[in-house]
Amino acid sequence: MLVVLGWVCLGQSKKEQIRVLSDRVDSLNLVLNSERTDYSQRVEQLNGRISELEEKVRGLEIKLKEKDSENDINKKQIEELRKLINVKSDSIMVLKEEVEKLKPTPKPVVQNNPVVAIPSGPYKTVTIGTQVWMKENLNVSTFRNGDPIPEAKTAEEWQAAGEAKQPAWCYYDNDPKNGAKYGKLYNWYAVNDVRGLAPVGWHIPADHEWNVIIDYLGGPMEAVVKIKNNVGWKIGTAGGVKECPNCLNWNSEYRRKVACHSCKDTRLVPSPKITIQLNGTNTSQFSAIPVGMRNYGKYSNIDFDEGGYYARWWTSSENATDGSFSSNPTMARSAGVDALSVSVGINDKELGLSVRCIRD
Repeated sequence: MLVVLGWVCLGQSKKEQIRVLSDRVDSLNLVLNSERTDYSQRVEQLNGRISELEEKVRGLEIKLKEKDSENDINKKQIEELRKLINVKSDSIMVLKEEVEKLKPTPKPVVQNNPVVAIPSGPYKTVTIGTQVWMKENLNVSTFRNGDPIPEAKTAEEWQAAGEAKQPAWCYYDNDPKNGAKYGKLYNWYAVNDVRGLAPVGWHIPADHEWNVIIDYLGGPMEAVVKIKNNVGWKIGTAGGVKECPNCLNWNSEYRRKVACHSCKDTRLVPSPKITIQLNGTNTSQFSAIPVGMRNYGKYSNIDFDEGGYYARWWTSSENATDGSFSSNPTMARSAGVDALSVSVGINDKELGLSVRCIRD
């Protein structure tokens, strides 16, 4: 107020001075009111803007909640789909296993390298029932596509191939002269190789195809004579033990009182040995020859079994299809001819057996 009064002319009257000061106050009040109004408007504008932003925030929060809910639903759906996929995958695996069991002959997967047809003959053949067989053992040293099959010339090389699960072949007794007579001996890894061991137009028979020829020729005991060649098989003997005829009918009370002098109370006596002529009639013209097989060190210290007594051929079946043989990764199926019968059984994959092919 002192400053304002300083602006008042000293010559004015007090009344005039009061009027001037009153006008000045009114002017200042107008300015203040104007500024208050301006500030109030700005505050209202800011409050309105804040309200708009809060509304947008609420909208965004609602959308985020909706997205979270949608994501939760998607996660649940994804989890359910994964469970369904796992169930379907398990079902597919079961179906694949069942399909594999139903396949009579495993079909090898062809490699990417181009297949080169190897000459498939001429091979001597024989028709037995509805089947056409080679009359001689397989004698090839390459796969169907032309890739060479490694030859194992020593026991060490043969054993190394088997332990590495690699294909190999050899001549009987490691003598090339035996190739023309016996063909070659192969481990099962050569038989099962995806490149194909059998020539074009032929395949390695499965268990059931061997059983067809055995049944057609009258069963194991009848077929063996018709399948075996009429030369080359050695003479064998058969015999064993039988119940003692001297005390066979004694009852238990009598046995306790009287000892048998014939069997010394063992109740068994040697039975006479019977000489068996191992040559067959070969009426089937199958011409089985007794080449034997190549052993593997963990079974025998003899590299090759003595020939003349039996023959063995690989089948294409890794395991039995009739439930008679549980799966064993070291074993595979084979057909065999011995003194008294022909049958299908098992052999270690690392052994060396012959191979007979049947026409596709």
